Amino acid sequence: MLQWVLSHIVVGWNPHYMFASYDLKYLEDPQGSFGEEDSIHTMARIGLKEDMPNAYEILDRFNWESEDMETVMLDAQNISIEEAAMNWGDENQDKVNEWTEGVEAVDGDERTRQ
Repeated sequence: MLQWVLSHIVVGWNPHYMFASYDLKYLEDPQGSFGEEDSIHTMARIGLKEDMPNAYEILDRFNWESEDMETVMLDAQNISIEEAAMNWGDENQDKVNEWTEGVEAVDGDERTRQ
């Protein structure tokens, strides 16, 4: 049994598509051997808020969970990352609407499938 357990331990991190593929669990790391938890943040260039307030507003509202990213990453194993992202947006329109609600439409490229 111990051999089976040891042969099924992997080092991983979130977000990663393996969490969308398998029912993985984190083990305790009381000595901090694998470091501290990290986080992902949206960044924008200085002046974007003034130059492109609508784009800035969407970026400011943008928020998704590791599970969302992992879903896109898993899909991107078989299709392009762009198509995987489009599919996620189509399947999570309520989240996309939260990011874009009340934001003025502007001239630019529309989100389209290729």
